[in-house]
Amino acid sequence: MLRFVKSAAVILFITLLIMSFQNCSPSQNTGLLGSKSSGEPLGTNSIDAPFAFDLVADTISYNSCAGENLNDQGIHGIKIGVNEGFVDSNGTGAVEAGVKLRTDFLQFIGTNVRPIYPSTVVTPAQIQYVLQNSDANRNAFVQFAVRKRSDLTVHPDIIRPIGQVQLSLPRDGIIEGANLTNDPVLTYLTKNVQFTDSGTILTEGPRIYNLYDVSSPRSLEASFGYSNTIDETQEPDTSTLEKFGLGEWHSENTRLKFNSGGIDKIILAQSYGDPTSGAENFGINNPTRKASADNSRAYGRGYALRFEAPGTPAGWRHRQSLLRSVTETNLADGTPASGASWSCESFVITKQTHWNNTKLNEAACVPLIASDLQNASIAAKVLKIRRHYSDSQWDIGLFYAPNEAYNTVTRTSKSICLSPKKTECYLPTNIGFNSATQSTVDVGINYSLSSECYVYPHSVFGITYSAGSDLDTIRRLGRCAQFASVCIR
Repeated sequence: MLRFVKSAAVILFITLLIMSFQNCSPSQNTGLLGSKSSGEPLGTNSIDAPFAFDLVADTISYNSCAGENLNDQGIHGIKIGVNEGFVDSNGTGAVEAGVKLRTDFLQFIGTNVRPIYPSTVVTPAQIQYVLQNSDANRNAFVQFAVRKRSDLTVHPDIIRPIGQVQLSLPRDGIIEGANLTNDPVLTYLTKNVQFTDSGTILTEGPRIYNLYDVSSPRSLEASFGYSNTIDETQEPDTSTLEKFGLGEWHSENTRLKFNSGGIDKIILAQSYGDPTSGAENFGINNPTRKASADNSRAYGRGYALRFEAPGTPAGWRHRQSLLRSVTETNLADGTPASGASWSCESFVITKQTHWNNTKLNEAACVPLIASDLQNASIAAKVLKIRRHYSDSQWDIGLFYAPNEAYNTVTRTSKSICLSPKKTECYLPTNIGFNSATQSTVDVGINYSLSSECYVYPHSVFGITYSAGSDLDTIRRLGRCAQFASVCIR
Protein backbone atom coordinates (compact mmCIF):
# COMPACT_ATOMS: atom_id res chain seq x y z
CA MET A 1 0.00 0.00 0.00
CA LEU A 2 2.82 2.43 0.90
CA ARG A 3 4.63 1.49 -2.34
CA PHE A 4 1.44 2.32 -4.31
CA VAL A 5 1.07 5.72 -2.63
CA LYS A 6 4.71 6.55 -3.35
CA SER A 7 4.32 5.51 -7.01
CA ALA A 8 1.17 7.62 -7.39
CA ALA A 9 2.96 10.61 -5.88
CA VAL A 10 5.88 10.26 -8.30
CA ILE A 11 3.51 10.00 -11.27
CA LEU A 12 1.60 13.10 -10.11
CA PHE A 13 4.84 15.05 -9.66
CA ILE A 14 6.07 14.15 -13.16
CA THR A 15 2.71 15.09 -14.67
CA LEU A 16 2.72 18.50 -12.98
CA LEU A 17 6.31 19.09 -14.06
CA ILE A 18 5.49 18.35 -17.72
CA MET A 19 2.47 20.67 -17.61
CA SER A 20 4.54 23.48 -16.15
CA PHE A 21 7.08 23.19 -19.00
CA GLN A 22 4.27 23.25 -21.55
CA ASN A 23 2.91 26.47 -20.09
CA CYS A 24 6.34 28.10 -20.20
CA SER A 25 7.28 27.07 -23.74
CA PRO A 26 6.67 29.33 -26.82
CA SER A 27 3.23 29.08 -28.37
CA GLN A 28 3.02 26.75 -31.35
CA ASN A 29 0.50 26.81 -34.19
CA THR A 30 -1.54 29.59 -32.59
CA GLY A 31 -2.07 31.48 -35.82
CA LEU A 32 -0.47 34.59 -37.28
CA LEU A 33 -2.53 37.18 -35.43
CA GLY A 34 -3.99 37.30 -31.98
CA SER A 35 -5.00 39.46 -29.08
CA LYS A 36 -2.31 39.27 -26.42
CA SER A 37 -4.89 39.67 -23.69
CA SER A 38 -7.48 37.13 -24.78
CA GLY A 39 -5.66 34.80 -27.14
CA GLU A 40 -8.58 34.98 -29.60
CA PRO A 41 -7.69 35.26 -33.32
CA LEU A 42 -8.37 38.59 -35.05
CA GLY A 43 -9.66 37.00 -38.22
CA THR A 44 -7.58 36.82 -41.37
CA ASN A 45 -10.00 37.35 -44.26
CA SER A 46 -9.84 41.13 -43.89
CA ILE A 47 -7.62 42.54 -41.17
CA ASP A 48 -8.72 45.84 -39.64
CA ALA A 49 -5.26 47.39 -39.60
CA PRO A 50 -4.51 51.13 -39.82
CA PHE A 51 -3.12 52.74 -42.96
CA ALA A 52 0.54 51.80 -43.23
CA PHE A 53 2.48 54.03 -45.62
CA ASP A 54 4.26 57.35 -45.32
CA LEU A 55 6.03 59.04 -48.22
CA VAL A 56 8.29 62.07 -47.87
CA ALA A 57 9.37 64.01 -50.98
CA ASP A 58 12.58 66.01 -50.91
CA THR A 59 12.47 68.13 -54.09
CA ILE A 60 9.87 70.35 -55.78
CA SER A 61 10.73 72.47 -58.81
CA TYR A 62 8.96 74.84 -61.16
CA ASN A 63 9.64 76.28 -64.61
CA SER A 64 7.82 79.44 -65.71
CA CYS A 65 8.22 78.53 -69.41
CA ALA A 66 5.20 78.65 -71.73
CA GLY A 67 4.55 76.78 -74.97
CA GLU A 68 2.77 73.78 -76.47
CA ASN A 69 3.01 70.46 -74.57
CA LEU A 70 6.36 71.38 -73.01
CA ASN A 71 5.99 68.77 -70.25
CA ASP A 72 6.01 66.04 -72.89
CA GLN A 73 9.28 67.42 -74.25
CA GLY A 74 11.36 67.55 -71.08
CA ILE A 75 10.41 71.01 -69.79
CA HIS A 76 8.09 70.50 -66.83
CA GLY A 77 5.94 73.10 -65.19
CA ILE A 78 5.64 71.56 -61.69
CA LYS A 79 7.73 68.62 -60.58
CA ILE A 80 7.88 66.71 -57.28
CA GLY A 81 10.07 63.80 -56.35
CA VAL A 82 12.23 61.75 -54.04
CA ASN A 83 15.53 62.61 -55.68
CA GLU A 84 18.33 63.15 -53.17
CA GLY A 85 19.28 59.48 -53.08
CA PHE A 86 19.93 59.48 -56.82
CA VAL A 87 22.02 62.67 -56.88
CA ASP A 88 23.46 63.64 -53.52
CA SER A 89 23.54 60.82 -50.97
CA ASN A 90 27.21 61.53 -50.14
CA GLY A 91 27.71 57.79 -49.80
CA THR A 92 26.20 57.75 -46.32
CA GLY A 93 22.90 56.09 -47.11
CA ALA A 94 21.24 58.51 -44.69
CA VAL A 95 18.66 59.72 -47.20
CA GLU A 96 15.72 61.27 -45.37
CA ALA A 97 13.08 61.01 -48.11
CA GLY A 98 11.19 58.07 -49.55
CA VAL A 99 8.58 55.55 -48.34
CA LYS A 100 8.46 53.81 -44.97
CA LEU A 101 5.88 52.18 -42.73
CA ARG A 102 4.06 54.53 -40.38
CA THR A 103 4.82 54.37 -36.67
CA ASP A 104 1.18 53.87 -35.68
CA PHE A 105 0.91 50.92 -38.08
CA LEU A 106 4.01 49.31 -36.57
CA GLN A 107 2.63 49.91 -33.09
CA PHE A 108 -0.51 48.05 -34.17
CA ILE A 109 1.69 45.16 -35.32
CA GLY A 110 3.59 45.11 -32.03
CA THR A 111 0.37 45.09 -30.01
CA ASN A 112 -1.70 42.62 -32.03
CA VAL A 113 0.62 40.22 -33.81
CA ARG A 114 2.14 37.23 -31.98
CA PRO A 115 5.48 35.70 -32.89
CA ILE A 116 5.25 32.32 -34.60
CA TYR A 117 7.26 29.52 -33.01
CA PRO A 118 10.22 29.05 -33.01
CA SER A 119 10.73 32.83 -33.43
CA THR A 120 10.29 34.89 -30.29
CA VAL A 121 9.70 38.16 -32.21
CA VAL A 122 7.40 39.33 -35.01
CA THR A 123 8.99 38.68 -38.41
CA PRO A 124 8.88 40.63 -41.70
CA ALA A 125 6.73 37.89 -43.22
CA GLN A 126 4.02 38.56 -40.62
CA ILE A 127 4.07 42.31 -41.38
CA GLN A 128 3.77 41.52 -45.09
CA TYR A 129 0.77 39.31 -44.41
CA VAL A 130 -1.05 42.13 -42.62
CA LEU A 131 -0.26 44.61 -45.42
CA GLN A 132 -1.61 42.29 -48.09
CA ASN A 133 -4.73 41.31 -46.15
CA SER A 134 -5.96 44.63 -44.75
CA ASP A 135 -8.52 46.70 -46.65
CA ALA A 136 -6.75 49.94 -45.79
CA ASN A 137 -3.52 48.86 -47.48
CA ARG A 138 -4.25 46.21 -50.10
CA ASN A 139 -3.24 47.38 -53.63
CA ALA A 140 -1.94 50.75 -52.46
CA PHE A 141 -0.28 52.85 -55.17
CA VAL A 142 1.28 56.30 -54.86
CA GLN A 143 -0.60 59.16 -56.55
CA PHE A 144 0.54 62.67 -57.47
CA ALA A 145 -1.77 65.47 -58.65
CA VAL A 146 -2.63 69.14 -58.35
CA ARG A 147 -5.85 69.23 -56.33
CA LYS A 148 -8.42 71.67 -54.99
CA ARG A 149 -7.74 72.19 -51.32
CA SER A 150 -11.42 72.17 -50.39
CA ASP A 151 -12.27 68.62 -51.51
CA LEU A 152 -9.04 67.20 -53.02
CA THR A 153 -10.57 66.78 -56.48
CA VAL A 154 -8.01 66.94 -59.27
CA HIS A 155 -7.48 70.37 -60.83
CA PRO A 156 -7.22 69.61 -64.57
CA ASP A 157 -4.51 71.12 -66.76
CA ILE A 158 -7.03 72.86 -69.02
CA ILE A 159 -6.88 76.52 -70.08
CA ARG A 160 -10.65 77.08 -70.08
CA PRO A 161 -12.32 74.34 -68.00
CA ILE A 162 -16.08 74.50 -68.43
CA GLY A 163 -18.49 72.23 -66.58
CA GLN A 164 -17.46 68.66 -65.83
CA VAL A 165 -14.01 68.23 -67.36
CA GLN A 166 -12.93 64.75 -68.43
CA LEU A 167 -9.63 64.06 -66.68
CA SER A 168 -6.73 62.70 -68.65
CA LEU A 169 -3.75 60.73 -67.31
CA PRO A 170 -0.86 61.42 -67.14
CA ARG A 171 -1.70 65.04 -67.96
CA ASP A 172 -3.78 65.57 -64.80
CA GLY A 173 -2.36 62.95 -62.47
CA ILE A 174 0.40 60.41 -62.03
CA ILE A 175 0.00 56.95 -60.52
CA GLU A 176 3.34 55.37 -59.68
CA GLY A 177 3.60 51.90 -61.22
CA ALA A 178 4.78 50.00 -58.15
CA ASN A 179 2.22 48.29 -55.90
CA LEU A 180 3.31 48.99 -52.33
CA THR A 181 1.97 45.63 -51.15
CA ASN A 182 3.85 43.57 -53.72
CA ASP A 183 7.52 42.78 -54.09
CA PRO A 184 10.07 44.21 -54.37
CA VAL A 185 8.54 47.08 -52.34
CA LEU A 186 7.06 44.75 -49.73
CA THR A 187 10.45 43.26 -48.93
CA TYR A 188 12.23 46.64 -49.02
CA LEU A 189 9.78 48.10 -46.48
CA THR A 190 9.75 45.24 -44.00
CA LYS A 191 13.15 43.55 -44.02
CA ASN A 192 14.78 45.98 -41.57
CA VAL A 193 11.82 46.38 -39.17
CA GLN A 194 12.58 44.87 -35.76
CA PHE A 195 10.58 44.29 -32.57
CA THR A 196 11.44 43.11 -29.08
CA ASP A 197 9.84 39.89 -27.83
CA SER A 198 7.26 42.04 -26.04
CA GLY A 199 6.25 43.86 -29.24
CA THR A 200 8.11 47.13 -28.70
CA ILE A 201 9.51 48.65 -31.90
CA LEU A 202 13.30 48.47 -32.03
CA THR A 203 13.82 49.85 -35.56
CA GLU A 204 11.31 51.08 -38.12
CA GLY A 205 13.66 50.62 -41.05
CA PRO A 206 15.01 53.30 -43.42
CA ARG A 207 13.00 55.12 -46.05
CA ILE A 208 13.28 53.62 -49.52
CA TYR A 209 13.56 55.85 -52.57
CA ASN A 210 13.63 53.15 -55.27
CA LEU A 211 10.40 51.17 -55.62
CA TYR A 212 11.75 48.97 -58.37
CA ASP A 213 14.35 46.27 -58.83
CA VAL A 214 17.87 47.24 -57.80
CA SER A 215 19.06 46.47 -61.33
CA SER A 216 16.71 49.07 -62.84
CA PRO A 217 16.23 51.87 -60.26
CA ARG A 218 13.88 54.77 -61.02
CA SER A 219 13.30 58.08 -59.31
CA LEU A 220 9.98 58.35 -57.50
CA GLU A 221 8.73 61.56 -59.11
CA ALA A 222 5.99 63.20 -61.15
CA SER A 223 5.91 66.22 -63.46
CA PHE A 224 3.02 68.33 -64.73
CA GLY A 225 2.63 71.07 -67.31
CA TYR A 226 0.15 73.87 -66.55
CA SER A 227 2.12 75.87 -69.14
CA ASN A 228 0.20 75.42 -72.39
CA THR A 229 -0.58 78.34 -74.66
CA ILE A 230 -3.28 76.42 -76.54
CA ASP A 231 -5.27 73.23 -75.99
CA GLU A 232 -8.63 71.73 -76.91
CA THR A 233 -10.39 74.60 -75.13
CA GLN A 234 -8.22 77.43 -76.52
CA GLU A 235 -7.34 77.73 -80.19
CA PRO A 236 -4.70 80.10 -81.62
CA ASP A 237 -6.01 83.58 -82.35
CA THR A 238 -5.63 83.81 -86.11
CA SER A 239 -6.61 87.49 -86.10
CA THR A 240 -3.35 88.56 -84.46
CA LEU A 241 0.28 88.56 -85.58
CA GLU A 242 1.21 86.38 -82.59
CA LYS A 243 -0.75 83.17 -82.88
CA PHE A 244 0.08 81.80 -79.43
CA GLY A 245 -3.39 81.36 -77.96
CA LEU A 246 -3.42 82.76 -74.43
CA GLY A 247 0.35 82.84 -74.20
CA GLU A 248 1.53 82.92 -70.59
CA TRP A 249 -1.92 83.39 -69.07
CA HIS A 250 -2.59 79.72 -68.21
CA SER A 251 0.72 79.54 -66.33
CA GLU A 252 -0.05 82.73 -64.42
CA ASN A 253 -3.64 81.78 -63.70
CA THR A 254 -2.43 78.49 -62.20
CA ARG A 255 0.11 80.30 -60.01
CA LEU A 256 -2.59 82.68 -58.78
CA LYS A 257 -4.74 79.73 -57.71
CA PHE A 258 -1.82 78.31 -55.75
CA ASN A 259 -1.48 81.71 -54.05
CA SER A 260 -5.22 82.04 -53.43
CA GLY A 261 -6.70 81.99 -49.95
CA GLY A 262 -10.21 81.30 -51.24
CA ILE A 263 -12.33 78.37 -52.34
CA ASP A 264 -10.39 78.12 -55.61
CA LYS A 265 -7.07 77.42 -53.86
CA ILE A 266 -5.11 74.49 -55.26
CA ILE A 267 -2.23 72.48 -53.79
CA LEU A 268 0.27 69.93 -55.01
CA ALA A 269 -0.62 66.63 -53.38
CA GLN A 270 0.83 63.18 -52.85
CA SER A 271 -1.78 60.58 -51.96
CA TYR A 272 -2.56 56.87 -52.33
CA GLY A 273 -5.18 54.92 -54.21
CA ASP A 274 -6.18 51.59 -55.71
CA PRO A 275 -6.11 51.76 -59.53
CA THR A 276 -7.56 48.23 -59.68
CA SER A 277 -10.79 49.26 -57.92
CA GLY A 278 -12.61 50.01 -61.17
CA ALA A 279 -13.01 53.71 -60.34
CA GLU A 280 -12.85 56.21 -63.20
CA ASN A 281 -9.35 57.33 -64.25
CA PHE A 282 -7.79 54.56 -62.16
CA GLY A 283 -9.05 56.15 -58.96
CA ILE A 284 -7.03 59.38 -59.22
CA ASN A 285 -10.06 61.27 -57.88
CA ASN A 286 -10.61 58.70 -55.14
CA PRO A 287 -7.60 58.89 -52.85
CA THR A 288 -7.56 56.63 -49.80
CA ARG A 289 -9.22 58.60 -47.01
CA LYS A 290 -9.10 58.44 -43.26
CA ALA A 291 -12.83 59.11 -43.10
CA SER A 292 -14.94 58.56 -46.21
CA ALA A 293 -17.39 61.29 -45.22
CA ASP A 294 -14.72 64.04 -45.25
CA ASN A 295 -13.58 64.77 -48.81
CA SER A 296 -11.05 67.34 -47.65
CA ARG A 297 -8.91 64.68 -45.95
CA ALA A 298 -6.87 61.78 -47.31
CA TYR A 299 -3.71 59.91 -46.46
CA GLY A 300 -0.62 61.59 -47.87
CA ARG A 301 0.99 65.02 -47.97
CA GLY A 302 -0.12 68.39 -49.26
CA TYR A 303 2.23 71.09 -50.53
CA ALA A 304 1.05 74.70 -50.59
CA LEU A 305 3.20 76.55 -53.13
CA ARG A 306 3.69 80.33 -52.95
CA PHE A 307 4.77 82.25 -56.03
CA GLU A 308 6.15 85.80 -56.27
CA ALA A 309 7.05 88.26 -59.01
CA PRO A 310 10.78 88.65 -59.76
CA GLY A 311 10.65 92.43 -60.13
CA THR A 312 8.47 95.55 -59.93
CA PRO A 313 8.51 97.11 -63.46
CA ALA A 314 5.59 96.43 -65.81
CA GLY A 315 5.65 92.87 -67.10
CA TRP A 316 7.75 91.53 -64.25
CA ARG A 317 5.29 92.36 -61.48
CA HIS A 318 2.38 90.88 -63.43
CA ARG A 319 3.90 87.39 -63.52
CA GLN A 320 4.37 85.47 -60.26
CA SER A 321 7.03 83.39 -61.96
CA LEU A 322 9.26 82.48 -58.99
CA LEU A 323 8.41 79.63 -56.62
CA ARG A 324 9.41 81.12 -53.27
CA SER A 325 8.16 78.76 -50.58
CA VAL A 326 6.61 75.36 -49.85
CA THR A 327 4.41 74.61 -46.84
CA GLU A 328 3.95 70.89 -46.20
CA THR A 329 0.96 69.44 -44.35
CA ASN A 330 -0.53 66.06 -43.52
CA LEU A 331 -3.53 65.55 -45.78
CA ALA A 332 -5.13 63.25 -43.21
CA ASP A 333 -5.73 66.00 -40.67
CA GLY A 334 -4.38 69.27 -42.11
CA THR A 335 -1.63 69.62 -39.50
CA PRO A 336 1.88 70.82 -40.41
CA ALA A 337 4.19 67.96 -41.38
CA SER A 338 6.60 67.28 -38.55
CA GLY A 339 10.17 68.34 -39.28
CA ALA A 340 9.32 69.69 -42.75
CA SER A 341 11.36 72.75 -43.67
CA TRP A 342 11.76 73.79 -47.31
CA SER A 343 14.17 76.26 -48.93
CA CYS A 344 13.76 77.59 -52.47
CA GLU A 345 16.12 79.20 -54.96
CA SER A 346 15.50 80.48 -58.50
CA PHE A 347 17.76 80.57 -61.55
CA VAL A 348 17.31 82.34 -64.88
CA ILE A 349 16.61 80.21 -67.95
CA THR A 350 18.31 81.54 -71.05
CA LYS A 351 17.15 81.19 -74.62
CA GLN A 352 18.81 78.27 -76.42
CA THR A 353 20.73 80.61 -78.71
CA HIS A 354 22.22 82.31 -75.63
CA TRP A 355 23.94 79.14 -74.45
CA ASN A 356 27.70 79.70 -74.81
CA ASN A 357 26.84 82.83 -76.80
CA THR A 358 29.82 84.86 -78.05
CA LYS A 359 27.90 87.97 -79.14
CA LEU A 360 28.85 90.70 -76.69
CA ASN A 361 25.63 92.67 -77.18
CA GLU A 362 23.54 89.62 -76.13
CA ALA A 363 23.25 87.65 -72.92
CA ALA A 364 25.24 84.45 -72.49
CA CYS A 365 25.01 81.35 -70.30
CA VAL A 366 28.67 80.33 -70.18
CA PRO A 367 29.41 76.61 -69.62
CA LEU A 368 30.85 75.60 -66.26
CA ILE A 369 34.45 74.48 -66.10
CA ALA A 370 36.05 72.08 -63.64
CA SER A 371 37.47 74.83 -61.43
CA ASP A 372 33.98 76.32 -60.95
CA LEU A 373 32.88 73.20 -59.10
CA GLN A 374 35.70 73.66 -56.60
CA ASN A 375 33.62 76.57 -55.32
CA ALA A 376 31.43 75.03 -52.59
CA SER A 377 28.47 77.31 -53.28
CA ILE A 378 28.42 76.60 -57.01
CA ALA A 379 28.88 72.85 -56.48
CA ALA A 380 25.99 72.71 -53.99
CA LYS A 381 23.68 74.59 -56.36
CA VAL A 382 24.54 72.31 -59.26
CA LEU A 383 23.74 69.21 -57.18
CA LYS A 384 20.45 70.80 -56.13
CA ILE A 385 19.52 71.65 -59.72
CA ARG A 386 20.50 68.24 -61.07
CA ARG A 387 17.86 66.59 -58.89
CA HIS A 388 15.26 67.69 -61.47
CA TYR A 389 17.30 69.00 -64.41
CA SER A 390 19.20 66.11 -65.95
CA ASP A 391 22.38 66.52 -67.93
CA SER A 392 20.66 64.97 -70.94
CA GLN A 393 18.00 67.71 -70.98
CA TRP A 394 19.62 70.82 -69.48
CA ASP A 395 22.89 72.75 -69.60
CA ILE A 396 24.03 74.62 -66.48
CA GLY A 397 26.32 77.62 -66.68
CA LEU A 398 27.13 81.12 -65.41
CA PHE A 399 25.09 84.11 -66.53
CA TYR A 400 26.58 87.14 -68.28
CA ALA A 401 24.37 90.10 -69.11
CA PRO A 402 24.56 91.85 -72.51
CA ASN A 403 27.78 93.89 -72.95
CA GLU A 404 29.29 92.38 -69.80
CA ALA A 405 32.93 91.52 -70.41
CA TYR A 406 34.14 88.03 -69.56
CA ASN A 407 36.57 87.90 -66.63
CA THR A 408 38.06 84.64 -65.39
CA VAL A 409 38.82 86.19 -61.99
CA THR A 410 35.22 87.09 -61.21
CA ARG A 411 33.38 84.21 -62.90
CA THR A 412 32.58 82.40 -59.64
CA SER A 413 30.65 85.49 -58.51
CA LYS A 414 28.22 85.11 -61.41
CA SER A 415 24.76 83.68 -60.91
CA ILE A 416 23.81 80.20 -62.13
CA CYS A 417 21.80 79.92 -65.34
CA LEU A 418 20.11 77.05 -67.17
CA SER A 419 19.44 76.44 -70.85
CA PRO A 420 17.31 73.61 -72.28
CA LYS A 421 19.09 71.37 -74.79
CA LYS A 422 16.18 70.04 -76.85
CA THR A 423 13.10 72.26 -76.55
CA GLU A 424 12.85 76.04 -76.31
CA CYS A 425 11.46 77.49 -73.10
CA TYR A 426 10.33 80.76 -74.71
CA LEU A 427 7.63 81.79 -77.12
CA PRO A 428 9.19 82.76 -80.46
CA THR A 429 10.98 86.11 -80.38
CA ASN A 430 10.73 86.68 -84.15
CA ILE A 431 7.46 88.57 -84.09
CA GLY A 432 5.39 89.98 -86.91
CA PHE A 433 5.09 93.77 -86.57
CA ASN A 434 2.24 96.00 -87.62
CA SER A 435 4.68 98.37 -89.31
CA ALA A 436 4.67 98.01 -93.07
CA THR A 437 8.41 98.62 -93.22
CA GLN A 438 9.37 95.83 -90.81
CA SER A 439 7.20 92.73 -91.11
CA THR A 440 9.26 90.62 -88.69
CA VAL A 441 11.55 91.68 -85.84
CA ASP A 442 13.51 89.61 -83.30
CA VAL A 443 12.60 91.31 -80.02
CA GLY A 444 14.86 89.03 -77.98
CA ILE A 445 14.69 88.30 -74.24
CA ASN A 446 14.82 90.96 -71.56
CA TYR A 447 16.85 89.63 -68.61
CA SER A 448 16.98 92.95 -66.74
CA LEU A 449 14.60 93.09 -63.76
CA SER A 450 14.99 96.88 -63.64
CA SER A 451 13.30 97.56 -66.99
CA GLU A 452 9.84 96.77 -68.34
CA CYS A 453 9.39 93.57 -70.35
CA TYR A 454 6.82 92.33 -72.84
CA VAL A 455 4.17 89.80 -71.79
CA TYR A 456 1.84 88.13 -74.27
CA PRO A 457 -1.06 88.79 -74.26
CA HIS A 458 -0.54 91.93 -72.20
CA SER A 459 -4.18 92.99 -72.61
CA VAL A 460 -5.42 89.84 -70.83
CA PHE A 461 -2.92 90.48 -68.01
CA GLY A 462 -4.17 94.07 -67.77
CA ILE A 463 -0.68 95.54 -68.13
CA THR A 464 -0.14 99.24 -68.78
CA TYR A 465 3.30 100.20 -70.05
CA SER A 466 5.03 103.53 -69.59
CA ALA A 467 5.89 103.49 -73.29
CA GLY A 468 2.19 103.81 -74.14
CA SER A 469 -0.14 101.50 -75.98
CA ASP A 470 1.64 101.09 -79.31
CA LEU A 471 2.04 97.33 -79.64
CA ASP A 472 5.22 97.44 -81.71
CA THR A 473 6.89 99.68 -79.13
CA ILE A 474 5.85 97.37 -76.29
CA ARG A 475 7.17 94.31 -78.12
CA ARG A 476 10.58 95.93 -78.52
CA LEU A 477 10.96 95.74 -74.73
CA GLY A 478 11.77 92.04 -75.21
CA ARG A 479 9.98 89.03 -73.78
CA CYS A 480 10.29 88.64 -70.00
CA ALA A 481 12.94 86.15 -68.91
CA GLN A 482 11.78 82.82 -67.51
CA PHE A 483 13.04 81.11 -64.36
CA ALA A 484 13.64 77.69 -62.89
CA SER A 485 12.90 77.40 -59.16
CA VAL A 486 14.16 74.50 -57.06
CA CYS A 487 12.96 73.81 -53.52
CA ILE A 488 14.55 71.16 -51.29
CA ARG A 489 13.41 69.72 -47.97
